[in-house]
Amino acid sequence: MSRKTTPTTSTTSTPQPSPAGGQRSIQSMIQQEKEKEKTADIPVQMMMQMLQNIKGKTDKIENIEKNIENIEKSTEDTGKRVENIEKKTENIEKTVENIEKKQKKQMEKWKIYNR
Repeated sequence: MSRKTTPTTSTTSTPQPSPAGGQRSIQSMIQQEKEKEKTADIPVQMMMQMLQNIKGKTDKIENIEKNIENIEKSTEDTGKRVENIEKKTENIEKTVENIEKKQKKQMEKWKIYNR
């Protein structure tokens, strides 16, 4: 068995001020943490900006799609109008033919009466 001996001199340590290097390391740790927070904020800000850019582009795409739909409707309407104009033109041509036939008949009748 071993005996424990107590030293005769006092072993209690007196508090000594931290060395300047120790304070710097704490300050540098705090600074590093602040920088980490800043660098963490930068990606979030970048992501928010990217999301805003995507939203803006999405809105533009939606507007383009709406414009395309409007153009398609307008094209269909124009096509229908063209068809209607063609039908009216055909009807006018038929009417003109009928008038010409009637005039021809009238002229023939007039010629017969004037002989």
